[in-house]
Amino acid sequence: MLMIRHSIGSRLLCQTTNYRIEQQDDRWLISLSVDEETASTVLDFKDELNIFDAKENEKTWYYSSDVKINFRPEENLLLILADHKTVYPI
Repeated sequence: MLMIRHSIGSRLLCQTTNYRIEQQDDRWLISLSVDEETASTVLDFKDELNIFDAKENEKTWYYSSDVKINFRPEENLLLILADHKTVYPI
């Protein structure tokens, strides 16, 4: 499950099981289907996001120090390029 949270207060902005994470060199491309309202909310807080990929035995935290987020409305696709990753065992 992927969760996108506001880093201040940990407000949940989006939660989904329909997503992909692909490593691209030293970055990770996170893509997920969202509606325009959800995309707008995420983009409003683009400088203050924490992204968590929760699996059965670990939680991975992704974030981007240089804010690379794009929404493709014709595809309802939100793309986030993260440059930091930390894995925590659960």
